[in-house]
Amino acid sequence: MAADGEAADSPAPRAEGRWARLAGHPAAPALLFAFAVVEGCLFPAPTEALYAALALAHPRRSWALAAVAAAGSVAGGVVAWTFGAWFYERVGERVLHRYGLLDRVQAVSALYRQNAALALVTSGYTPVPYVLYGIVAGTSGIGLGTFTAFSAVGRGLKYALLAVVARVAGPTVRRCMEGSRVAVIVVLALIAAFAAMGLMAMMR
Repeated sequence: MAADGEAADSPAPRAEGRWARLAGHPAAPALLFAFAVVEGCLFPAPTEALYAALALAHPRRSWALAAVAAAGSVAGGVVAWTFGAWFYERVGERVLHRYGLLDRVQAVSALYRQNAALALVTSGYTPVPYVLYGIVAGTSGIGLGTFTAFSAVGRGLKYALLAVVARVAGPTVRRCMEGSRVAVIVVLALIAAFAAMGLMAMMR
């Protein structure tokens, strides 16, 4: 009986409980949406890391969470488009300067001139921050409807791929993570660190 009691109080079940409770919190999807919006218009928030943490904890919710992340990303992109179209000198240019992205403006502009739809659909699979695509779309005269539609396709495909990975590999990865309290702490610490870095950059 003592062995059963020790097993019940072992670190793995406690870590599993914490992980499941955090990922299953009612505010978790809203937090994911907020991270995606911020990533799309202000600074590189760790949206993929947060999505992975939530989806791996609840693989059956991976598709719903992917939709939330994609919608937030597109919403953030629309805000970035607005920065580029109407407030470039006041906001858009400052955001790009802060993250050292001004030297990439011409390259993204060239992509839009070649094929705007393809540039937006593939934007989720390049190392270029999505905020740059949004701001430059506004300055380049890309219509808001065009930007929103093809961004939705691109961001949707990106998170759909992550959802497939979470659905297929999620149970196995989750078992590995649940066996270590350290893994839970590391993931949460990384998310918090990226968020703190972004906030500090905004306050400079």
